[in-house]
Amino acid sequence: MNARKKIVGVVNENFPNGVRDDFIDTNKVLKIYRTRYTEKISHKDIADFIRVNGLEEGGRFYFVSDEDARAVDWLFEEILATNPIVYYSVAHEKHADFFMNRNIFSPEVLRKVLRENGCHFYFDEFCSLDRFARLDREVANFFMAAAEPLSLEDLQQKMPYVPAENFLEVLDTKKYLRTNEGNFIHVSKIRFDKKEIFSAGQKILSLVEENGCAAPEDYDLSSNFALNADVAESDLLGVIHEKFFSADFIRRGKKFFKKGSVAVSGRAKTLTRRLKSFLIGFSELSFEKLSETARGFGINKYDTALNVAHESMIHVEENLFVANTAIKFDISGVDEALASFVRGKIISLRAVTSFTGFPSVKGYSWNLFLLESFLRKFSKKYACLVPTVNNLNIGAIYPKSMKFEDYIEVQAAVVVQERVPLEKSPVGEFLVRRGFRARRVDKVTERVILRAHEMIDRGHLNVCL
Repeated sequence: MNARKKIVGVVNENFPNGVRDDFIDTNKVLKIYRTRYTEKISHKDIADFIRVNGLEEGGRFYFVSDEDARAVDWLFEEILATNPIVYYSVAHEKHADFFMNRNIFSPEVLRKVLRENGCHFYFDEFCSLDRFARLDREVANFFMAAAEPLSLEDLQQKMPYVPAENFLEVLDTKKYLRTNEGNFIHVSKIRFDKKEIFSAGQKILSLVEENGCAAPEDYDLSSNFALNADVAESDLLGVIHEKFFSADFIRRGKKFFKKGSVAVSGRAKTLTRRLKSFLIGFSELSFEKLSETARGFGINKYDTALNVAHESMIHVEENLFVANTAIKFDISGVDEALASFVRGKIISLRAVTSFTGFPSVKGYSWNLFLLESFLRKFSKKYACLVPTVNNLNIGAIYPKSMKFEDYIEVQAAVVVQERVPLEKSPVGEFLVRRGFRARRVDKVTERVILRAHEMIDRGHLNVCL
């Protein structure tokens, strides 16, 4: 028996709740080892072995024997033969006794054991035989094959190793509608009376041009409502708007307005233009002075003033803007330095973690504020887009060859690029952790996921793969 098996045996027999790599536990292991075996071994040898070979969870290390690891593999071979996706949390709960008897005390330890064996594809929350497995796609396949709307219970019966909350995350998107009976239907199953929709569209267009909006009593979609009687009229109207009217109209409740009719008022435009002209006279401008000057022009919104400053000047520090003429950039040199970070993909501003390779800027030091201004105004190769003007270095960098409609599309593209599972929790967490968003907003995450689905469905992946 080799030393590895001997140490694993000692730990598993005497430390059922895991072992620490500190002096107290390693001393206990050493004493037991010396009573059984003649080989010389030290505290350091045992501590190093525990750290390198153990599975850490909560500050303790666990060891799974080769025999137990094979048993876990066999169990998952059997489960994955009939289940396309298996969440560790559900598998651990369903087979609790099996895992507890093998020192696998949590879903996290189970994931580590499976990844060490490396027989299948292991993601953060689930495993699968398919490298590109996605819960949303599996759910969509079930709905496509179903003749009737499906309930949450139907999905749980078809995929028993998926938590209910993960199903609900998938269903809580614009691709699914809840029926009046509490079941769910995929939007592709909605039936349309296109002739009626065309007539309604013509009526809405006429009224919007004449009156600025069209109210529910002004257009008729009763045939479409009758064809889909088990779906709420407001939900169905949302689908019809998205599919047939969104290019021309904005929907507020059941009313339709001309797209772009809700615009910045003429007075606001005038104030912004006056502030922009005034800022040209400053060689330097602090944020406090910017706010004071903006208020003097009647502009009290933080983001409006900050946006004007970004357009008119260069942001060199968190609290300082300077005139556009104050800095002369080595544009090709900066673009070349950026290439090693961007590498033809979408990255966040915060992903630029070092400026050692950037050409010096006389009188100023490189930072993310200065980089954002460079990208906005001077770069020949790269673009920068942000969710809204901010002082948090939140935003995206990408090659100018990539074209995006808005920041939602940028986020969708980077989610597809990085193969993030299209569910609210992983997408929201990824965007915040990587610096594409300041905080998680479920409504925004839903829009990002929907746009990512559309990209994948259309095959428009060339922008990010």
